[in-house]
Amino acid sequence: MSLDIISEVWEALRDHVDLSERNAAADTLVNFLIDNNYEIDEIKDAFKDKDITKALKGYAEEHIIEDDEYDADEIEEWN
Repeated sequence: MSLDIISEVWEALRDHVDLSERNAAADTLVNFLIDNNYEIDEIKDAFKDKDITKALKGYAEEHIIEDDEYDADEIEEWN
């Protein structure tokens, strides 16, 4: 499935997710996409959503920085 379609589904459903659960939902979606071989840059380009961007930043800080694939300045640009 294309990230564009997944992004559209997220946009259609995000307002139906309780605000207190939206960050957790975004984290779950980001982890699911990465587990299914989508790259962080692909996700970032397809989703223009602050919740997804925040989830990507958190994922990168937790996982990618350890591998030095992205540096802290690049992650900071995602804000």
